[in-house]
Amino acid sequence: METKNTSLLFGLLLVALSLLSGCAAPQEEGTMTAQIEAAETGAASVNPAAPTAANPEKQMLIKNAQVKFQVEDLASSTQRIEATVKNADAILVSTFQHQQQDQLAMSFKIKVKPDQFSALLEQLEQESIKLDHRKLGAEDVAMEYIDVQARLVAKRAVEQRYLTLLKQANSIQEVLDVEQQLKSIREEIESADARLKHLQRQTAYSTIELEVYQIVPMSFSERSGLGVRLYNALGTGWQMFITLVVGVCYLWPLLLILAGFWFLRRRRLI
Repeated sequence: METKNTSLLFGLLLVALSLLSGCAAPQEEGTMTAQIEAAETGAASVNPAAPTAANPEKQMLIKNAQVKFQVEDLASSTQRIEATVKNADAILVSTFQHQQQDQLAMSFKIKVKPDQFSALLEQLEQESIKLDHRKLGAEDVAMEYIDVQARLVAKRAVEQRYLTLLKQANSIQEVLDVEQQLKSIREEIESADARLKHLQRQTAYSTIELEVYQIVPMSFSERSGLGVRLYNALGTGWQMFITLVVGVCYLWPLLLILAGFWFLRRRRLI
């Protein structure tokens, strides 16, 4: 009887242990799921602190200028402009020569350091004999730069939380869930980092778009309208007709021979 009671007690103990072990796994899995959800909430609610620069008065300006003016001689002015750009340690990005009506023009796109922007622009304008237009602009991107930088720091902190969760994952599904969130946050980090680099490049150099032109007188035919051109065409056609008649007159011996041959054929003499 005592042996039966012992066996029964041992069986009940095994059943209890099985139930406890069965409940432990779901509890651990639920804990990991809660941690992932907490990390996701942190990633979705990234709210960086209000942008504050170390030096609030510091500006990050993107400067640009669009200038067009007339020059006395395009070729010599082009040489001097290129020399001026080189001496200012600026970059001549592109040049383009074109002609429109009575203007022979050259366009320049120049990148220059912000501290040399005004001085270079003043030197270039010394080539002008007539200023058509001069447009200056500047955009301060300091606040945007600080905002993107703060968001980048926050997203990298979230990335570190995901990496910690990845080490704690106990199943393949948990690993896949964390890696999916890691992929998403890393894409956001790459996008923010690319924006920062773009702003740095934009503020490192200012842009000058310069167009200079020389007045080139057109010929009479280029100035003429449709009516004058038609009159000229009729006159040229008449001159060609007279030239043809005169040319035929030079062939009178051949025409005489042909006429005699035709007359004899008519008389049946040949």
